[in-house]
Amino acid sequence: MTDPADPGEPLADADPDEFEDLPTSDIEVECHVHFGMTGSFPLRLAEVFFANDGLHVAEYGYLTPLFGLGMRKHRREAGAMERIYEVHGIDEVLLQADAVHWYGYGALDRVVLHDGGQLGRPRLAVHPATGASHAYRLHEVDDFDALCEAVATCGDRHGVAVERGRGLGFSPRESVERFFLD
Repeated sequence: MTDPADPGEPLADADPDEFEDLPTSDIEVECHVHFGMTGSFPLRLAEVFFANDGLHVAEYGYLTPLFGLGMRKHRREAGAMERIYEVHGIDEVLLQADAVHWYGYGALDRVVLHDGGQLGRPRLAVHPATGASHAYRLHEVDDFDALCEAVATCGDRHGVAVERGRGLGFSPRESVERFFLD
């Protein structure tokens, strides 16, 4: 963003109070899971928010193996979205996303977290009561136990089952079944 008075000058020293008058959805984030990635082609980045009104998944950034991962676009895109969240909050992340999945807590069957085993990354899977599930590999998890505890606390608060698993968390049967759901 640039300063309208001097278009060549960035708003590095912008006053955060300038954004106070913007409309807000009043969504209160209880747990934010940063930098997830879908396993389908093209790859998609995702931010997962357990909030007071339900589970929000903001997907953004189409990636290909050569021009996305090879050029580290995924790191740049995830870093930019993290900064947007820090400065402007969830409302702007949801506006900037290419796709947003929202689940009321009553519509969720369960959320499953896998530790990734020795070879993989941690994984978060969202299983709605009806419809296809969505899974995200997590790329910046410093403390998997703390993440599981935070997600379980949100699950308990809202009546959603949260399961913890070991290994990669890949089920060939579930993977094939999702293509045949109505």
